[in-house]
Amino acid sequence: METSCPECRKLREERDAALLQVAIEREKANAILLSQKLPEPPPPKPIRYWAVDALNDGFKKVLPLPHKGVRALIKALRK
Repeated sequence: METSCPECRKLREERDAALLQVAIEREKANAILLSQKLPEPPPPKPIRYWAVDALNDGFKKVLPLPHKGVRALIKALRK
């Protein structure tokens, strides 16, 4: 239902102008986001890394104290 009230018409025009500005800013933000490249996932680990990780985990479970000693020794040697 259209009203010819000047105040209502003015409010409607202000609302439409504000919504247009919001839409323009949203389009700018979307354009910025779409122009950015998404980071690529890292390549899978080589099999040798999986094997060494499995050996290291087994060593930690079976011999926890020597494992800590070897880690401390390596850390001291790196300094």
